Amino acid sequence: MKRILLTLLPAAFAIAAQAQLIDFDKIQSWTGTGENRAALLITNDAGASDPKAYIWGYRWPAGETRTGDDMFKAICANNNNLILLTQITGQYGSTVCGIGVGNADKLLEHVHFNFEKALDFEFINFDYYSSNSFFGQKDAPGDDTPRLCQEAIDHARTSGSHVIQHPIDHPTYGYPAYDYDCWDFDDDGWDHGWWTSAWYCGYWSYWTARSTDKEWMYSGSGFTGRVLSDGCMDAWSYTMFDEPKVGGMGEGTPPTSNQELFVYCPGRTTTSVNDIPTEQDTAEEYYTLTGLRVDASSLTPGIYIVRKGGTTIKKAIR
Repeated sequence: MKRILLTLLPAAFAIAAQAQLIDFDKIQSWTGTGENRAALLITNDAGASDPKAYIWGYRWPAGETRTGDDMFKAICANNNNLILLTQITGQYGSTVCGIGVGNADKLLEHVHFNFEKALDFEFINFDYYSSNSFFGQKDAPGDDTPRLCQEAIDHARTSGSHVIQHPIDHPTYGYPAYDYDCWDFDDDGWDHGWWTSAWYCGYWSYWTARSTDKEWMYSGSGFTGRVLSDGCMDAWSYTMFDEPKVGGMGEGTPPTSNQELFVYCPGRTTTSVNDIPTEQDTAEEYYTLTGLRVDASSLTPGIYIVRKGGTTIKKAIR
């Protein structure tokens, strides 16, 4: 799970937002089926590479239990515009370590684990070559570390899950390698979207809201223990630190409430989207591969996602 202690943001701290946090009727990409609905929002802060807020929807049957973990992973698998790095860090479940938005398959080709960087990063307490018994570490992966991490990245792409399951975790080694700052991104990858992974140099903070809430609340638990309810909303917001902090401690940035920055992402699969009441426009809507809507009259040559009513396709503009 995410950090238990926060220096500046207690769990009860509320951030004012607009009257309606997320308009469910505007959600285009729905994952799953059922009467219950939830929304997932991903945003970087204004100082990061992309300040927009990307939104997906999730559905499940009434009477069944789903968690924030279930929703995030299901949306990654059902779409080709979201990737996740997660790690089982202890008895409370998994941590969100890294997130990418863009062309998921292409992004995964450019994510890599920088082993040399991890060995030199002074804040990492995990010992890759001998067990650090002080932290309960019971084994070490040694020179197999780069291979294990690359296999996890490859599996996320070839399986279509788009979820990188960090292999150096608590169940296997007794202590997780909090080395998320070392899951780097090739420069060429920025042509396909963005990727941000951090623990000591930055922080993916978790925020939630109920259907009737007008404000985001900082989550007091990780997404594994977060039980969804009909109409609820989950958000992950990234903050970059000015310098690395011991233990990754630092303030989180609340999700943006600026509706102009909201991007309701088109989906690779729009499961049951036609069952959701929405204003259907017969005009074509054009989006970049990262989910940004663009004016049809100002298109430049390239590949675009085109939505018309309930149908979404890819189209080459020459």
